[in-house]
This record gives sequence, C-alpha cells and structure tokens, in this order.
Amino acid sequence: MIKAKQKTKYVGMPMENGTFTTFYRLKNRKTIGFKDFESKKLAQEAYDFQKSLAAYDMAPSVYGKVRKIDYLDSYGVKRRSNWGYVTEVAKTIDDNEYNTDDELHDNIRDEIDNLRDEMEMFLGISFYDCHFGNVGYVKRNGHDVLVCIDTGKESFNGDYAY
Repeated sequence: MIKAKQKTKYVGMPMENGTFTTFYRLKNRKTIGFKDFESKKLAQEAYDFQKSLAAYDMAPSVYGKVRKIDYLDSYGVKRRSNWGYVTEVAKTIDDNEYNTDDELHDNIRDEIDNLRDEMEMFLGISFYDCHFGNVGYVKRNGHDVLVCIDTGKESFNGDYAY
C-alpha cells in the first residue's frame, strides 16, 4: 500500500478538469494522481465517499488524507493546489471513440448500468450522474474493473450546485 506523508510535496501537471475538480497526474507516477476540489469540505466529502466505494471495488483506491500539494503550472511556476487527495488512476473512457450503434459501446453502457444497479442494490446509493465521463477502469487481480471516478455528492444526490 502506498503511504502519502502529510508533508510530501508532489510536482505534477493538471490533466483533466471536472465540474468541481482538477486532476493532477503525479510526476513519475503512472498509477496515482491528485484530485483537488474547490473547498476542503467538498474534498473531504468526496474522499470519504470514494473510500467507502473503493472498499467494494466500485471506485479507485484513495491514499493518505485530504491535503494540498505543490505542482508546476504550464509555465513551470510552482503553485499550491486546492484541497484534495491522492487517488489511484483509472483509465477513462472517451465516449466519442465509439459509435453509439457499436456493440462495444453497448457493452460498456451495460457495464455502467450494472455498476449503477450494484450501487443501488448493495449499498442503497443512487448514482444519478452515471455516464461515460464519470467512470473508468482499474486493475483488480489482473482484470479491468469498471469504477465510479466522480464521487462528489452532486453525482449521487441529484442536486447540482450550478
């Protein structure tokens, strides 16, 4: 298990932006990244929820605690992130790569529906914002497992802040 010390400073580049998050690929680390949020409260809520889902292989693993990291911006200037946490990197799905009439697209859609149904059935959680952009694959025992990568409460309670 990877342990991230509270004082460790990672250097990485922002890679992807969600509605409420920025994801940093950590320098020289292919399997972990840092997900930051607009506030410590939002980061802690997402961390706690993701940690709970990860226990059932329904989300990527999380490491350490909610904190801030240092990173280099696109100009090479050292910056400080918002509050966030270190998480396992999931291979995301680009919906644009698939023709909606394609059998592979249908198979992935079925996997997403199954993940949503399992969350509802086993954990009593409704994954309202369940789509290609909010899921990805992680390795478990040598196999790809579909997981939820958007663990902000807006994806689960149906209330959006925008």
